[in-house]
Amino acid sequence: MTSIDLEIYSDDPNEVAALEAYWRLADDGESWAQTVTAIRSELGLKPQEMTRIVQTCATAYLPEITCPQCGDPHAVTSRTNFAEVVRQGNVLCSTCRAAAHEEQKRAEKERAARRRAAVAELFQVMPDGPIDVQDLTLFEAVALHALFSDPAVEDVGMTTPTDIWPKERPWAPGRLRWDFERRLVQAAPPKMLAHPDSHPDAFVWENDSLTGAFYLGKVSYYLLGPQEDLSARPPSLLNELNRVFREGPWPKAWLRQWPDLWDELVLADASAYLDMKLGEHRLEMKQGDGTLAALADALATFSLGQVFNFIYRAAKDSAAYYQRGGVNKRQAANSTVGRISAAADRVRASGWEVKSFSRPWNLPLSAIGETFFSKVMWQADMMPVTAQDAHPPLHASAEGDPSEPSA
Repeated sequence: MTSIDLEIYSDDPNEVAALEAYWRLADDGESWAQTVTAIRSELGLKPQEMTRIVQTCATAYLPEITCPQCGDPHAVTSRTNFAEVVRQGNVLCSTCRAAAHEEQKRAEKERAARRRAAVAELFQVMPDGPIDVQDLTLFEAVALHALFSDPAVEDVGMTTPTDIWPKERPWAPGRLRWDFERRLVQAAPPKMLAHPDSHPDAFVWENDSLTGAFYLGKVSYYLLGPQEDLSARPPSLLNELNRVFREGPWPKAWLRQWPDLWDELVLADASAYLDMKLGEHRLEMKQGDGTLAALADALATFSLGQVFNFIYRAAKDSAAYYQRGGVNKRQAANSTVGRISAAADRVRASGWEVKSFSRPWNLPLSAIGETFFSKVMWQADMMPVTAQDAHPPLHASAEGDPSEPSA
């Protein structure tokens, strides 16, 4: 059984009577002798008056339930609070609980400070020589331009983690984002490093010690360069990249590298569009090497916009196939790849004209795609352009013929 001790602060007989009645337990020591409604009716109190009296005119203590830390009996503020304390038993009182919370906050603050210091020591900002555009691969040039031309870099010289780039303009296509970021991080010699002011959770910890690794998508980067001010490093590289993109000539290696980057980006978009169209029909499939090979085969002959046309019709036919019955959703979704390949083969063999779809608003071009197709390749709209018809701008080659790069 639980008893209640009252410490009353009022001299008003009516308020004292209300308090004693409110906190009076029945003979079983668990239920209440009177309901609150009955007490208010008997004493002529309004609900607001009853609440005020209980909250301000007394403190109720439970002598049998004490705080395990300070030993004081628990104070309760209402009948509901009484039931909670009785159910929980000997838990910390509000004063000790508040003190424990403050101690926890202090410990967390100290731990965060230690982590910050450890990150600053291991991931120090390094000076280096300027990055020479001639030494960059085309992928590095495009990816660095997209990453460091983000306006947020202007303030502190550190990039926005790729995980939180806006969906309306992601840094890279979803299927390639981590691979592209890994390729930049592992570039030799390095072009960028993890910034020590990244969120501590962006780094890998074991028993509160840094492993030296970090999580792709969560860390921020700074560009290597000789300037002490990190925000001053990107403009010099971006200005030189913009000049080469705009006027040329390209480094000779780029003339061999652009077709692979074109193929990577359009394949990623085709893959994303396939997922999107199947999802609109409540279908889903796991894309494997076979799916990507089928899409790449279609893209070898047709533009991305034309392959979108094939995907749109194939996904629609797969949905109808499922609705007719006899197959499950997985089988219906998997049949889409065969439909795409068959459509591409028929058009190739027949020489038919195929309408090129435009890019849908809900499949935005990534920052890397925008940089590559618009700034580098000078394709205002790459959707109707096939890989066979694509070519760099004339200024890409010093000899004026980018279709025949020097060995």
